[in-house]
Amino acid sequence: MDTWRQLIYEANQAFQAGNWQDAEHQYLVAVSRINYLYSEHANDEQIMMAWLASYHNLSELYGRQGKAEAQLSNIMIPYHQLKNRLITQADNEPIYVAILHGLKLSCKELYLYQKKLLQESKCIDMNALAPVIH
Repeated sequence: MDTWRQLIYEANQAFQAGNWQDAEHQYLVAVSRINYLYSEHANDEQIMMAWLASYHNLSELYGRQGKAEAQLSNIMIPYHQLKNRLITQADNEPIYVAILHGLKLSCKELYLYQKKLLQESKCIDMNALAPVIH
């Protein structure tokens, strides 16, 4: 897992510097490595959350570059996998709560993605959608 952490650290440094190509390369290598770990240790909560974070980092990178399809793809991969695991996992197993938490995080990412698209399209006045407090 240390290799994965180093790759994410380097990718984050490149991301913060605006070096999108290096960041993308490092994130893709990290995703590849963490996918392998996750396939071998699917019930390890720490590895599952690292796997989820890897996809969300890659999604954020694509969002910053304006690559909406790639961004959405990297949101939906973990969303679908976690949703399927939730359906098949017994609710009394220890990993169940972590799966729920990961799915919640994925739903939040999807919501933020859709909100951004609506704001950019200017078809909907986002202020009109704000809840009114009486």
